[in-house]
Amino acid sequence: MHMTDEILIAAIKEDDYVSYNRLFVRYYSRLCQYVYGWLENREDSEDIIQDLFLSLWSGRKKIEVNENVSGYLFKMAKNMSLNHLRAAKNYRMLLEKQNHVPDYYEEDQLESDEFRIALYDCIERLPERSREVFILHRVKGLKQKEISEKLSISVKTIKNQIWMSLQKLKKCLEIKGL
Repeated sequence: MHMTDEILIAAIKEDDYVSYNRLFVRYYSRLCQYVYGWLENREDSEDIIQDLFLSLWSGRKKIEVNENVSGYLFKMAKNMSLNHLRAAKNYRMLLEKQNHVPDYYEEDQLESDEFRIALYDCIERLPERSREVFILHRVKGLKQKEISEKLSISVKTIKNQIWMSLQKLKKCLEIKGL
């Protein structure tokens, strides 16, 4: 029996993992090809679609499909692709700036208790997932691939989390006057 996309979405909202897998199998390849058209990178395209389906499952109770399911999924894929492209562009710009700006964490600042207290406070203010990724990478020294495997999220998501954490820490420290 062929189940329509709408029936699958309704079942997914009721925690039906089999329907979720059917929808995944039905759309995964087409969505990967669509995203590849934006990114021209197979691995990133697959990561984005895997993240899309993880997001779909984790937010299944709140799914509101006001159009056809296919249109909903492709619109989600497009938005995630554009976000990825923006993040990659901002990341490249940040790397370029870091080559021209003195390091914020100079040795004498690290020595000061005030700076350390402020830094720990800023780290505590990060969103839970960002803080977890940041600590695993910067404090515990795990590689991005190791964090990806440990937390079951893509390396690209890890990179984005680290980049966003650094941006938030920089802003937090600036607000504190450090």
